Amino acid sequence: MFKTITLVHNTTTDPGNRYGDEAVRFFEDQNIAVQRVQVESKNCPVIPVEAANPDLVLVLGGDGTVLRTAAEVADSDIPMLGVNTGRLGFLTRVEARDMQAALAKLIAGEYRVEERMMLSVRGPNIRNLKGESAPALNDVLFKNANPSHMCTLTVQINDTPIASYDADGIVISTPTGSTAYNLSSGGPVISPEVEAITITPVCPHSFSSKAVVVPADKTIRVVSSSKNKEVLVALDGQERAMLGPDDAIEVYRSRRNLKMLSFGHQTDEFYLLLKKKLDWSMNPRWKAMGLEQV
Repeated sequence: MFKTITLVHNTTTDPGNRYGDEAVRFFEDQNIAVQRVQVESKNCPVIPVEAANPDLVLVLGGDGTVLRTAAEVADSDIPMLGVNTGRLGFLTRVEARDMQAALAKLIAGEYRVEERMMLSVRGPNIRNLKGESAPALNDVLFKNANPSHMCTLTVQINDTPIASYDADGIVISTPTGSTAYNLSSGGPVISPEVEAITITPVCPHSFSSKAVVVPADKTIRVVSSSKNKEVLVALDGQERAMLGPDDAIEVYRSRRNLKMLSFGHQTDEFYLLLKKKLDWSMNPRWKAMGLEQV
């Protein structure tokens, strides 16, 4: 039974606080204490001490709000549920219009908990990085700090060199993040049930540069070329470090998983999301004929 809930509320995507106020009223009617943390636009939530140890974190916002909140709560092992008041809403499993029904299921215990693997990075003497980074639910991006220039990055897996890329950058993603920047860069879609890490070059200057999928227990070492100036390292869109010439950084599975609440069968829900949100496997001829797609 839930006794306390922290509500991370992106007010930019909920003008007038309609859904935020609805959620607070619902939980108060159930005698559940709510601590509201309001954020605006793309800011990271600042969770005060009194709201840092709830039974559940409820996120009202878009995918970006979920990602920024995940980095804050993953260490605490507290489950998280996302309600989409943003645009795409791939990580938020509940649409705002369905929030009341979903919260009722939540109180009734009609939900399941998914464990989502995350990534961390580390590197000695790297600017802005001290020890292990905050975890990333989606991906780690390496990209030239000057967006008009390519960079050269060498990738090693457990100290074995596998490739040297001349590209805009590379994105290293979890299965959760495989439908984000990885997908846009031509990488594969991977079900969250699979424990793997994907390495995908971004706009590589070679026909032979393709994505590589490796087991989740591998450590990926990325070395910046001596001819590079500065390479930005971003975790889930948040800048975490900057690599200089010949600097190296390691990407590996985080010791922390994120617990996400959901309301359907995991496999079915994922493939239905692909169809609903990304038009996956949709046949345009069927659509033109007004036929229902499989």
